Amino acid sequence: AAVGNLGEDKMDVRLGGIYALQRIMQDSRRDHPTIANVLATYIRTHTTKPPSKGQSVPADVQAAFNVLASRDTARDGTFHLDLHGAKLPGVTLTSRATDLRNADLTGAGLGNADLTGVNLSNADLSDADLSGADLSDADLTSASMGSTDLAGANLTMTNLAYANLSGALMFYTNLKDAFLDGANLSGALVEKSQLDEAFLDGDI
Repeated sequence: AAVGNLGEDKMDVRLGGIYALQRIMQDSRRDHPTIANVLATYIRTHTTKPPSKGQSVPADVQAAFNVLASRDTARDGTFHLDLHGAKLPGVTLTSRATDLRNADLTGAGLGNADLTGVNLSNADLSDADLSGADLSDADLTSASMGSTDLAGANLTMTNLAYANLSGALMFYTNLKDAFLDGANLSGALVEKSQLDEAFLDGDI
């Protein structure tokens, strides 16, 4: 019934289905990977295009995103979070939804998203749009961010150790107190002055 609710026309019914699936995930280790895959597929199929101008990410997509980011990853089994190409501009993670480790976010649209404190270590963000996003205090250790758009993003106190930022667009990116030890910045479009207050020992 919970899965069936995802196909209903009314927003409140779809939201009820998403939160019912979250409860099942929390109660059943066996069902966890299947439900996580259902929610990831739901997000991808409902975000092939960005919201209309002036509109926010729909509440059901926002809810599903937070459920996935707050799941117990120890129960993932064979599940791998795949949100490649998802158009999620301005999406916001709650304080308890911060685990996106190893996620496939290649080509995702996350401009102006609030991803404060999120764990994106080893995630693939290649060709993603993170322009204007708030990634302050986030963990992007060893993340793949080749050709990622980080223009105007807030990376204050962000851990970018060993991240691949080759070819990234980093104009007006706030890197104050960011940790860039071992990061690959070859070909990145970044003003040298932006790195003055960052901890840097990488390849520029």
